[in-house]
Amino acid sequence: MNETLQEWLIYLLRRLLQVIFVLLGLAAITFSVTQFLGNPVYLLVGVQADEETVRVMTERLGLDRPLWEQYTSYVWNLLHGDLGKSNFTAHTVAFDIRHRLPATLELSTCALIIGMAWTIPLGLLSAKYKNSWLDRVSKGLVEAGVAIPSFWLGLLLVYLFFFHLDWFPAPLGRLGSAVQPPEQITGLLTVDSLLEGNWESFRSSIMHLALPAVTLAFTSCPPILQITRNAMTEIAASDYIRVAKSYGISDHKAYYQYALKNALIPISTIIAMTYGFLLGGTVLVEVVFSWPGLGMYAVEAMNHSDYQPIVGVVLLSALVYVLVYLATDIFHHAVDPRVRGS
Repeated sequence: MNETLQEWLIYLLRRLLQVIFVLLGLAAITFSVTQFLGNPVYLLVGVQADEETVRVMTERLGLDRPLWEQYTSYVWNLLHGDLGKSNFTAHTVAFDIRHRLPATLELSTCALIIGMAWTIPLGLLSAKYKNSWLDRVSKGLVEAGVAIPSFWLGLLLVYLFFFHLDWFPAPLGRLGSAVQPPEQITGLLTVDSLLEGNWESFRSSIMHLALPAVTLAFTSCPPILQITRNAMTEIAASDYIRVAKSYGISDHKAYYQYALKNALIPISTIIAMTYGFLLGGTVLVEVVFSWPGLGMYAVEAMNHSDYQPIVGVVLLSALVYVLVYLATDIFHHAVDPRVRGS
């Protein structure tokens, strides 16, 4: 086994062990929260149930067992994908999440792509032309994006582009009611429509996706612009970039090849953080646009005092964060020799 492969295996093993400990700690936190929420038996049988009914249901749910035994059973069920059952939908939480995750995944991914398309180029240009009108505009966009609530911007876009101009369809889900949905392959309507060649469905899904994706892209992605600008400004003023220019390397090559390569670490980190936030933080936008994703699922569960789905969504969001950060660390380890050396 060569030295490089051995180094990679050790690194991956160490990171995977860290992920396991993080997930175990997360499971302990969520288990503790479920214990403090009160007795779930009364959510099933009602507060007017007699003591015998409560006792039987408590035994059936295993809540009469010692706490350590309940926690062991809880972790074992999580390892087998058992997140409990929703009292509102009468389905298992894992079933509901499988059917709602593609909607949130499609919305979050599209929002990130749109966000990267305007924040990264603008961040690069505002750093290159520091203190110019373009730099001032980018700073204003960052401040506006951070300050404006996502639900308010979503309502404003609905009023302007649906109610007033009638350019986009009503914010009622992912697809028009008269449109035949494609056969489910990935769960992503845009992708499934393309794979099936269903252009009417593809157009409808894009039109429904546009406004919520733009809302999230404008309110969640400005930190990418700010970090890109700051990282490129600092690196462009560093000694090794000035030395590269002194050897006759053009400003364009020194900036977009050497400086940008060294800025990939902070830029990719903020992109990963933004994507994790999008996957777990689309609640208000999903409510505004009636988007049938995980955020809407959590809101419906809260409205019906059904905490198992809420815990399931929290666990999934945390798992996504951990996996996104793991992928980002592996990317850093691959592209930056300084990370490998440390």
